Amino acid sequence: MNLSPQNSFSPDNKKSTMALVSRIKSEDQDFEWYPTTEEMLKVIKDDIDKMVDDYDINPNPSILDCGAGDGRSLKYLTEGQRYAIEKSKPLIQAMDKSIFVIGAEFLT
Repeated sequence: MNLSPQNSFSPDNKKSTMALVSRIKSEDQDFEWYPTTEEMLKVIKDDIDKMVDDYDINPNPSILDCGAGDGRSLKYLTEGQRYAIEKSKPLIQAMDKSIFVIGAEFLT
């Protein structure tokens, strides 16, 4: 079974990603930034698809992303419920409304 990913890694998004990175840096919200490529996500997505097929589980699993950034990975990986832990306010604001932030306050 193939869960079709939404393409959020198009060239048009590279410009918006650079703008978002600039914003989180200027607002001192750049806690950690790990670039994620479509190739990396495809490997994870393929594993999810294999588990869906092998174990006859929900084809739209709920996923929690710790350090979710702007939520693009969650949107790529599932049409199911999307949960995020993220502490950068600009990144939380950039998330799709389908993503529920369950954690944002951390001891510093």
